Amino acid sequence: MDSLLIYTLVIFSVIVPLLSTILLKHRTASKYLRLPPGPSPLPIIGNLHCLIGSPLHHAIRDLSQQYGPLLLLQLGETPTVIASSIEATREILKIHDINFASRPISPTVRILSGGGKGIGFTTYGEHWRHVRKICVVELFSNKRVQSLRSIREEEVNNLTQSISISALSGELINLQKVLTTLANDITVKTIVGSKCKDPDVFLKELDKMLELASGFSLVDLYPSSRLLRLISTGLDEAKRCHERLHRFLDQIIEQKRQREATFGDGISEDFLSVLLRIHDEDTEQISLDINSVKSIISDLFSGGSETAATTVEWAMAELMRNPKVMKEAQSEVRELLRGCTSVTDSDLVRLNYLHLVIKETLRLHPPAPLLLPRQCREPCHVLGYDIPKGATVLVNVWALGRDPKYWEDPEEFKPERFATSNVDFRGTDFQFLPFGSGRRMCPGMSFGLANVELALTTLLYHFDWKLPGNVKPEDVDMSEAPGLPVRKKTPLLLHAVRHEPDSA
Repeated sequence: MDSLLIYTLVIFSVIVPLLSTILLKHRTASKYLRLPPGPSPLPIIGNLHCLIGSPLHHAIRDLSQQYGPLLLLQLGETPTVIASSIEATREILKIHDINFASRPISPTVRILSGGGKGIGFTTYGEHWRHVRKICVVELFSNKRVQSLRSIREEEVNNLTQSISISALSGELINLQKVLTTLANDITVKTIVGSKCKDPDVFLKELDKMLELASGFSLVDLYPSSRLLRLISTGLDEAKRCHERLHRFLDQIIEQKRQREATFGDGISEDFLSVLLRIHDEDTEQISLDINSVKSIISDLFSGGSETAATTVEWAMAELMRNPKVMKEAQSEVRELLRGCTSVTDSDLVRLNYLHLVIKETLRLHPPAPLLLPRQCREPCHVLGYDIPKGATVLVNVWALGRDPKYWEDPEEFKPERFATSNVDFRGTDFQFLPFGSGRRMCPGMSFGLANVELALTTLLYHFDWKLPGNVKPEDVDMSEAPGLPVRKKTPLLLHAVRHEPDSA
């Protein structure tokens, strides 16, 4: 009890004077700036109390409806600006794209990302341009994505066999679990090759990294406080997680070097092979050091595996809630693939309605509802408001995708809405940005979509799906779990019945 009291007193002795200084600076600046509207911050906690009780993107949407399409919140030391309209989003991601092309890096993320050496949290500059070029030209080009089709097809066939065994026994299938396994297997083979020892250990550490990076901590909210850094356990945990990940990656790199020395050009080139080749041959002024290679690999794992699995699960949940849509999607798949024993990448281009289903899923369930945060590099104006240098900027793409100003019946799952619309997710239609827009748009979009399309098509082609017990379609739980990407809080549990191709 005494130790708890002492700890509480220490926290308040740090936070109160620190927050007083922050609020004083904020009020002084407000006298001379036309800042975006928002709720008045409270002493010590700022606007954190406004975000309690519902998922972050939901709470921010509700505040934006009250205060306007450009919202200002005080979350710790740094002002946070959130855009929730097409006009505000266009100014941030297109007109002022270069000014918002950098990332704010919290103390926790700085440790986990190796000082911002990867892809997601690299600050804007020469190193980022070099890494971005590698991603676009080497890792995620259409040619590279197509070259990996055999890995996708092999792992999806393994999924089909696994579900078929469960279907014969009549057991419930945890779709979240099997899809995560599928995505992890594809990601491991794609990034580091099939000879990866103990991948589950590495993936568990990646989950921990994502948990730490997406969570709130006092030291991240008040990074200038040296005392908070000293008493915080979160930074030590982040350091240990980072060290474990990099030790594992060191082993993978050593194994890769040994295999290449033994077999030479006789092995296929996965993402790690590409990065090591660039590291060895790099003639650019900004070189790719080995720590950058490891940070990029970590980012590829964390961004590549979970996102695809989450999107397919949301799509299946929506289809189970909407039997008519499910029937139309399955009818298209089974008609166009009639008689096929398996689904291949080349089959996917003909599935028009399936692509509408995926679009509608991404509209309602973007993997990162607020995208990744951006940082204002220099003072500028958005919608006539002053955005101070250093401000954190978010775009609520979840709210944009459900705004009745832009969508008819926005809460309804209606894939056909895209059949007569040119709206797409390539970054130019600002009401629909599941992958972002501008310089920091997700470079792995085509890779992720290829995994989603093949997995979803396979599930619809090979199996009929039933809800357990007396669960009705409208009773499917669609609540969200915290974290990134945003997955279903309750895993989707279904019965599967094998559909034989020759009976299509």
